[in-house]
Amino acid sequence: MSQLKKPTIKNPDLVAAMAEFKKQQSVQTEKEMLDAIAAASFIAPITLQNKLNEVEPDENGQRHMEASLMAVSNKDGVKFFPAFTDWLEFLKWKNDPDADTMVITFDQYCGILLKQGVDVSGIVINPAETNIVIRKEKMAEMKGVSLEAEQPQEAPKKNNILPLFGCEKVTNPEVIVAADRLRRENNEPARNNMFEAMRKARFVAPVLMEVPKEVKAGEKVNAQAEFIMLNHEGGKYMPLFTSLSELQKWNGAPDCKAVPMSMANYVAMLSDPKSTAAGIVLDPFTMGLAFSKEQAMNIQPRLAMRDIDSTPEGMEDDLKAYFAENADVKKAYIDGVKANNTDGFVVVLELENENNVREIADHVAKAINKYGSCVVAPISSPIGKKVLERKTAFYEA
Repeated sequence: MSQLKKPTIKNPDLVAAMAEFKKQQSVQTEKEMLDAIAAASFIAPITLQNKLNEVEPDENGQRHMEASLMAVSNKDGVKFFPAFTDWLEFLKWKNDPDADTMVITFDQYCGILLKQGVDVSGIVINPAETNIVIRKEKMAEMKGVSLEAEQPQEAPKKNNILPLFGCEKVTNPEVIVAADRLRRENNEPARNNMFEAMRKARFVAPVLMEVPKEVKAGEKVNAQAEFIMLNHEGGKYMPLFTSLSELQKWNGAPDCKAVPMSMANYVAMLSDPKSTAAGIVLDPFTMGLAFSKEQAMNIQPRLAMRDIDSTPEGMEDDLKAYFAENADVKKAYIDGVKANNTDGFVVVLELENENNVREIADHVAKAINKYGSCVVAPISSPIGKKVLERKTAFYEA
């Protein structure tokens, strides 16, 4: 909301004290950090109940608006108020310069959290990076007051999320580092670096899918999946999670399956004329980095066939040498492509087991990287079928 002046506060003493505590945790560094926290003012994200231009001024010409502090949940469903030492730290968490925020002191946080019946467990300072958690029990201790005993509450419902197809092994450190750089620099090189990391990544997607209870060895399973979308910034967005643990931070998620997905898969779904998605959002409960449908479509290279009479000297020999050591490759084809108007090559593979295509594709791309950009695809893919119509195999086991 651009009508509200953005906070300009900074907390250099607190930032230094937290860094020292992270570096060397001791009674002394903790005391210095807590003293700095007690004296600090923070930037807090808020949700406005109405817009400024919708509020009638009072007799003094003042407009009074209702707002509530925004809370976040950890993977166990425990809620905290996010608190930020400065505007840059806020933008690392939510890259939205027009977000609604307010300045709040530590004493004001205590006044809210130390009341009976509040279901928020404390504050988390700079959650995108430093991630210092101060629970309300510690806050009461710092204020020298007793925390009133509360009625025991029912534990948050654990999400029933079933990981499939190895998605519990999915991690994306390169994407997380690239996203942090994009937030800090927000320029074309950082954006290109982010898109490159996303193109190479596999993400975790929540889906509603019925899987047969019994599957015989070697039996092919066909299951229809409905991809879950989230409301974000007034539209429906497809969520991309960098890991299973990020998906599990969704407090109140429906019972669902978790499956691995590539950026190409998301782009294919967004390209469907029936798609109602407004875009994609990366780690919506922590990072919250969103891309419109048009931006997301540009992340994945747009491929067009390109006629070639020959390949660079040594390229086919290098590929044949690798394929000869890999019994999974039965046939291989090469053709020319343009990826976002850049000349490159596509290597199409007929494999014994197409589940291994990603691992083999990574090796192939590295083996021939010196010859130019390369796309690797199985023969069952749309581009694979096009190449089979145009070319004969240059390798056959």
